[in-house]
Amino acid sequence: MQLIMNSKVELSADEFFEQWLVHCSNDDQRAINDFDFYRYFWTSWTKFLAKVGDPDNPRWVHWTDADPVLVKRYLNGGIKVRGSGVKISEITERRYWRLLERVYDYAMERGLVAANPAAAIAEKEKPPSEDPKGAILSPVVWEQSIKMLREDSGEALNLKASDIRNRALLLVLFELGLTSAEVRALSHESFVNGRGGKGASIRITSGGVNQLRTMVVSDEVRSAVASWLQVRSTAGKHAMTPALFSSQTGKPMTDENLLVLVRAHLLAASRAAGQGDPVRAGPQIVRNTRLVQWMLSGMPQPEVALRAGLKNVRGLLHLRQHLPDGPRLELARASSRKDDEPLRPAYA
Repeated sequence: MQLIMNSKVELSADEFFEQWLVHCSNDDQRAINDFDFYRYFWTSWTKFLAKVGDPDNPRWVHWTDADPVLVKRYLNGGIKVRGSGVKISEITERRYWRLLERVYDYAMERGLVAANPAAAIAEKEKPPSEDPKGAILSPVVWEQSIKMLREDSGEALNLKASDIRNRALLLVLFELGLTSAEVRALSHESFVNGRGGKGASIRITSGGVNQLRTMVVSDEVRSAVASWLQVRSTAGKHAMTPALFSSQTGKPMTDENLLVLVRAHLLAASRAAGQGDPVRAGPQIVRNTRLVQWMLSGMPQPEVALRAGLKNVRGLLHLRQHLPDGPRLELARASSRKDDEPLRPAYA
């Protein structure tokens, strides 16, 4: 085997990568679960570098000597979804490329490489950008996501306060399809528990036209939120803020907090279901999926729009590609009306 190595850099690939992870850990918003995936990604890259070129005469390339040609071959070389043997999607291919770009950016900052091989790929050869418009979760990932939340409900489990909070928040998000802003704006007074633990609702009080609404929740959500409120009352800084779902600092959760939480859950569900990563992995794709499920269940589109806090059905147009012909045409006709009057709730 031919050996090609940059003698100026004695740092091994694994040593450098662990330093990059430490560098990343300075960002306390980054999901710890990602580090396991990052290591998997880096291992697949270094294994590729260990045996490139002619199969009959493979050569080992030092990680600092990688070039754009090798990066492109790596991305096109049949990287498989972890644990499944299925080839990665274009979306995942782009994420691998973006990770290589980030890692080698750090190497450039350290003076370990002169150029970033991932960034040097010709624009037309870079993996295609994501098209997140109207993205929804696949049925199998949606079901797995909910299944995992239900599996975490055991009273006997010794769950941390943050685990109980996360489960309650995710159940609210999956059942009601709220926006990130609406979730963040919820206070402990937003939750209205019925008498004797029967019949509960959540009041959404942020926003404008049709965004002020009260949504009845299932007993599963009621129980999860009630459990969190019970823990929250004695959970340090959580108890000192009116926010229903607060961060460890006692402040309302940020958009980044929500993104990290939802993303970690969706990626875990995707892997548990043997699926590739979803096109998007944040609160918006959960909301989109919930709205589509309501429409597919036969719920009238104006009612879906009202539940979603939308001004009218035009706010559902970005989801029309997921509907069968009849409902899709119905949505198109309703959205083509010249007037832009807001819907009026039946109980208003």
